[in-house]
Amino acid sequence: MFKSIKEAIRLKSFLANNGLQDSFQEKRGRFIYSFQPSGTNKDEYVSALIQYIQTVKRNEWLDQVLQKKYKYESENERHDIIEIVSEMFDGERQELTALTDVIKEEILLHEAILDLLDFKGAVAFDSFLRFRLREYFKQVTSYLGIAIDEYKMEQDYQIFIQTLRDYLRDRLTRQSIVHLILERPETFYDETLREMKQEEVQGLLDPRLLSNHPVYVDSAVIAPLLSMAPNKIFLYTKHEDQPLVRTLKNIFEERLVVFSTSYFYSLSNAYTRHS
Repeated sequence: MFKSIKEAIRLKSFLANNGLQDSFQEKRGRFIYSFQPSGTNKDEYVSALIQYIQTVKRNEWLDQVLQKKYKYESENERHDIIEIVSEMFDGERQELTALTDVIKEEILLHEAILDLLDFKGAVAFDSFLRFRLREYFKQVTSYLGIAIDEYKMEQDYQIFIQTLRDYLRDRLTRQSIVHLILERPETFYDETLREMKQEEVQGLLDPRLLSNHPVYVDSAVIAPLLSMAPNKIFLYTKHEDQPLVRTLKNIFEERLVVFSTSYFYSLSNAYTRHS
């Protein structure tokens, strides 16, 4: 039974799209969807109802909690946070799900929906969600809390990146081309592939980046590159997927080109032979 005809029709349409169609009627202001799951199609009902809760009700519930409890008035912000939660459920954010107990969503929903289908009388769908899925939504809350923290961190990161882009835009170029091997220790080379000594790199540093700048800037790599403000950076690394490389790509954008470390040595050898 449904209080809202919108909810009733939406579920009916969802089930119909999954090849499940049964009677739908109104009685005394209640909208009733009647179905008789048999042994042959019971699994289809279970699967369809699990999908409905995962793709429709979970996001609705998250949206309401974000508005009422966390006071997120912006629809775009709520959408971005819900997207993070969805990615956690889809296994795309394992670094986040590792921070809490993994929710056994399929098991929780499967058990609850089997109880629903086995019940012989009428069930108010709102009550089913509120009481039978209480534990499920309680666990979803743990994902939501982590997603909110991650969203805030991502927002701070975007501000950090934009601040450094603004600095770079206004900075005069001190070194036109820079080659950088991103290993330990990080090593800078000029456009002729001559190694730049540590004293030389430090001498190019803009002291404001390390003292008066409103955000923390890595002094070993980011600060020297920002201070030099090269037109082109050739970066060599064994691990292109590391966070620092992603940050450098975001800051320097089209100025940055990434190669493997081995390519630098072949390039250096070739340059030495022809010089």
